[in-house]
Amino acid sequence: MSAGAVAETLAWWRANAAAADVSSAALGEHLERLKAWKADHDRDRELQPGPFLKLAWDLVFSDDDEQVSAAIRDIEARLARA
Repeated sequence: MSAGAVAETLAWWRANAAAADVSSAALGEHLERLKAWKADHDRDRELQPGPFLKLAWDLVFSDDDEQVSAAIRDIEARLARA
């Protein structure tokens, strides 16, 4: 998933997180997108040679990673309550 696509998915979640009428299907679709981004991100991070480049990777992508991880937790919790 591209940076633009993950930004759109996170924007959708922020706009709909409090909405009571969001379908489980829509939540599941966005959850899968976020999980795919997270898996790609983690895999790409592991491919960085040496600790310095991993640190640089974390500095560049830490905000996105934290936002995606939080959204995944929130959506999973909401789906568990449904």
